[in-house]
Amino acid sequence: MYLNLQASRTDPDRLSAAHQPTDAPGSVGGTAQLAGAKQQASPSPAQANDASAPAGLNAPLVLPPEPPRLSDQPEHLSYEELHGGWKLTWEMFDRATKHPNATVVSWSSPRVVLIKDFLAPDEIEHLVHQATGGFERSEVVTDGEKRDTARTSFGSWLSGHKRSEKVRAVQHRIHELVGIPEAFGESLYVLQYAQGQKYDVHNDHCAQGPGDYAGQTSCREFLERAGGPGCGPGHGGVTCGDRLATVILYLRSPVKGGATVFPHARSYRVPKLEPQPGISLQGGAQQAGGQLGTAGSGGAGSGEAAVAQSRRRLAQHGSGVLSDDVEVPWYCAEGASALQVSPPPGTAVLFWDYVPSGPEWQPGDIAQPDPASLHGGCPVVEGTKLIATRWIRAAEFH
Repeated sequence: MYLNLQASRTDPDRLSAAHQPTDAPGSVGGTAQLAGAKQQASPSPAQANDASAPAGLNAPLVLPPEPPRLSDQPEHLSYEELHGGWKLTWEMFDRATKHPNATVVSWSSPRVVLIKDFLAPDEIEHLVHQATGGFERSEVVTDGEKRDTARTSFGSWLSGHKRSEKVRAVQHRIHELVGIPEAFGESLYVLQYAQGQKYDVHNDHCAQGPGDYAGQTSCREFLERAGGPGCGPGHGGVTCGDRLATVILYLRSPVKGGATVFPHARSYRVPKLEPQPGISLQGGAQQAGGQLGTAGSGGAGSGEAAVAQSRRRLAQHGSGVLSDDVEVPWYCAEGASALQVSPPPGTAVLFWDYVPSGPEWQPGDIAQPDPASLHGGCPVVEGTKLIATRWIRAAEFH
């Protein structure tokens, strides 16, 4: 099981509660903390008045202060809410589906929502500019080799001085869309896929069940960065420290290939029997009036049977070839019974890694990892693909 890695970064978008000022008890993100962040970035009087520093090449290097990690629109969250007391609700789970530019391409197993024109052209260019010069080989969360052939992209974190005012504004809009506090998000990560580069299907969540990290040291450390592997208030919240949701922003489209694929996607909303731009609905019945169509054969639906069936197909099928140089798995081929999303630049795609589970589930109850959130980046056949990803937890991320 592979997972996007941020195990070596310690630069959250929000200051930790451990650094909150004494004049703002029980709250992180208030005006007192903003003032504290600005004061910390200011030079001391001794530094400001020191006129004896040598000039020229021997002068000490003075770097500009790093922008505050806080959003311009900080939430007023209590200490308890930041540390696992925040509650997921059904209203929040459905929030993005009500956006005026939303298209729900899979209602369940997994829930996938596409938002067109989420980014303005100047924001797209700014994110690409901020990432340029910082690309390094992407890694995976595993107790073994971090750089794996399953993931061959290169990535650049928009943290530290790269987290500009415009980057923070985009982050804030993401959390307004999803309804999850901004303090729970990891830094934006810009990914670049050149020809032949891909990311094999994987889940963004780490645990196999609530708090169940199967003894993997790397996974436990991953959960600990948001209060896990303990669950609920005082710990990692409704996901026990794991990733709750993923938002992908599309910045550059390849000429061919490079789709984001969901092999387990089983259901679609197709109100008008019309193909949605940038979405491939292969192998499934399409029904009007907001009804759900079922992809694949056998009518397995969206439950455990569908997931088991899809896993068997992943194991049974070989690979296909889209060109002389790039080999692709079956679920990336044209006509495959998998949801392939290839939207134009500026589009956002949200999918949920954890979901409310069971008829007795109530707001604040522990959520369940959704194995159907399995997804991947199909190999780029021609051109270059650029996306920016925001992974979101259920408690303050460190």
